[in-house]
Amino acid sequence: MKPLNLDNKPCSPISSNCVVWQGPDIPCIELCTGDTVSDVVSAMATELCAVLDTLKVSNYDLTCFNLQACGPTDFQALIQFLIEKICENEGITPATKDVPTCPDCVVSVAECFVTGTQTTMQLVDYVQLIGERVCSIITEISLINTQITDILIRLTTLENAPVPTFTVPSFTINCQIGSLLSGTNQPIDTLLEEFINSVWCSFYAVTGSTTDLTNAIGTQEPCIEETSETISKPGTTYDTEYAAWVAEPSTVADSITNIWLVLCDLYTALSAGQTITVADTNTIDLELSAGDELTAKIQDTGWVDLEGFTFYGGGFPKPQCRRIGSEIHFRGAVFIPLTNGGTFVEIENFESTSGIDGKTPFQGNGGVILNSAVTVQTLQFNEGNTVIPTNVLAATDRLDGSYNLSYPTFLRRSFTLTTSGGGVILHSTPRVFFDQNGVLTISSLLDAETPQNSSTFLPGNSSLRYINSLIRNGENVPNFSNAGSDLHSFPTNGVNPVQTDAYTNTYNIPTAVEIDAAKIEDIGGFYFWLDNSKVFVDCSANIPSVSCY
Repeated sequence: MKPLNLDNKPCSPISSNCVVWQGPDIPCIELCTGDTVSDVVSAMATELCAVLDTLKVSNYDLTCFNLQACGPTDFQALIQFLIEKICENEGITPATKDVPTCPDCVVSVAECFVTGTQTTMQLVDYVQLIGERVCSIITEISLINTQITDILIRLTTLENAPVPTFTVPSFTINCQIGSLLSGTNQPIDTLLEEFINSVWCSFYAVTGSTTDLTNAIGTQEPCIEETSETISKPGTTYDTEYAAWVAEPSTVADSITNIWLVLCDLYTALSAGQTITVADTNTIDLELSAGDELTAKIQDTGWVDLEGFTFYGGGFPKPQCRRIGSEIHFRGAVFIPLTNGGTFVEIENFESTSGIDGKTPFQGNGGVILNSAVTVQTLQFNEGNTVIPTNVLAATDRLDGSYNLSYPTFLRRSFTLTTSGGGVILHSTPRVFFDQNGVLTISSLLDAETPQNSSTFLPGNSSLRYINSLIRNGENVPNFSNAGSDLHSFPTNGVNPVQTDAYTNTYNIPTAVEIDAAKIEDIGGFYFWLDNSKVFVDCSANIPSVSCY
């Protein structure tokens, strides 16, 4: 807006945007005290234009009246024309004015006069209301004209006022901020821009976000707390030894305080010559050298002979075990000893019956223990003691449970016939396991035949009997591959026995030899393999003293 007195001297021009309206609030045009004169004039002019537009007769469509002559030219003539048309529609004429049916009649009203759902009213009331509305508009126009005059006066005053000037504050800085040197006086806007771009952004990139710092503070709790023991004075805690200790750190300053206290405590301990001790675990052997070099090795005992197998001879290797960490591995063949004139039988003699009892395991010093109960028969090596040496598993330590070899475990024995030469292989299928104490035990087939839902014992009912050797003296050696042998079925109906032909009569069981490989007392001389078997040591078991790397 160009000031009217722009060229009037000696007046000084001033923008209407710099002058504030100090008059009262005018809600009908949404004008408030404190608005600029530009806003006031704009609101008043807008409202005035709206009123003038409302009073403009040309804005109303009167074509429906089919006027032959000129229509009303101003708003007052328009209202008069509408009144006459209403009277005409209601049958009111000047001749019948004394006995009219109107204006005391009901007419429909314009939308702006509708109140609630009431769309009609008495004609007299309607005309009265229209007149009041027109008067109100005229009054408002008068008030607007007065306010516009007042605004113009104020605007002239503002335009004549001198243009205000503004100075950006500045101050002297006591440290260098980016490229701004210490001791220089700098405007605030320059300082803010330099601080954000040259200082804060790089600082934030290094320190991380607030969340990062908060998370970093929280990492102390799982590691060192106020109740943790100090290193320099074992038995005392950080909160009692150091008054500055922050129990619940919440700031970076708190964390730095605690970090320095821990470092100082560690420095004090090391400066005083306090040594670091190491303790072996169940699987790791730790060693601290004189040069303070800490080394760790996985405990490995190497292969060690099992206990209770001193009867092995002739250079035949004994069954062995090897502990690696918490695992004990086994290898080698386990032979069940036989009696031979009160001494143990050499391993190589197992292939012959010369001077051998033939079936009964040796019981005695260094031998086995038999339990020949009716329902459960067991054989325990090393006279019922653990077969694992103490340099692999201490005498007071245990396994974490019992371990079974594959069930059934196949045991075998070579047997030489005394007549006409020839040899046979005998088999047994017991259950072999290590108990928690490391005792190696064989449980016979009879154990598997005990039913779980009955107390009645039916020995010999298990189908495993088919693969357990049962030989009696004088019997012929069966020939399962003979064409006449039939172990499955016969082509004819009815009940038929299983038929197995034998070798020639020259191949028979020697006199006084009877072996039932399903029974513990008859499996002397049998053997099985421990290869690929392993057990686990209980978590509390100590590391043995022997190591091999």
